[in-house]
Parts: sequence; structure tokens; C-alpha cells
Amino acid sequence: MRFPIACLAAIAAMWFAPPSTAARTGVRAELACQATGPVEPKSLAFVVAYVDRRPAGEFILTFENGEVWQQEDLRTKVDIKRGDQVVIRRSASGTFTLVSRDGQSTRVKRMH
Repeated sequence: MRFPIACLAAIAAMWFAPPSTAARTGVRAELACQATGPVEPKSLAFVVAYVDRRPAGEFILTFENGEVWQQEDLRTKVDIKRGDQVVIRRSASGTFTLVSRDGQSTRVKRMH
């Protein structure tokens, strides 16, 4: 596990500083560590293992790692085939966008 430098400095100050200083520093250390927290990637690359199509035309993709994603935006047609590499990006609003190698994109949601 990697800690930001601010966390390590604050923890060190707690061990080697006088008690009154350590108490104040400990609160700051806790806040600094909480603020940085674990960082989630904004996008991930996947390789398509299977492509299923629903009657309405939307696709359901199974990736090589076993994750299953379904197309949400039926207005957008994206040509995806087995073996294609795609990127899924998370927006600030929490929705996901699949981008194909040729730049086509559509909104998707994770099923499994």
C-alpha cells in the first residue's frame, strides 16, 4: 500500500513530536489521508470476448476478464466485434462511455 508523502510526514510527526504537537498533527494527518484516498482510474481498456445483440439492437459485451456490459444509448450505432479492444471511461456524473478503436462511442452500464 502506498501512502502520499503528506500522510507519511504527518505520521512521523506524531511519533517524534511532543504530545500536544502530535495531537494537532494527528488530526491533520487523518484529514490529509482521507482527502487523498484511493484513486480510481478514469478509463480502462478491455478486449471483447463475446458480442450479443438484443432485439432492439443494443449490444451486450462480455470482455476477456469476464465483465459484462450493456449498451444504454440505442440511438448510437457502434460496430463492435469479437477481439476488438475498447476503452470504457467514467464521466464526472458517474455514467460510463464505451469508445471503440475507430473513435465511435456510446453510453454503457455494467451488468456483472
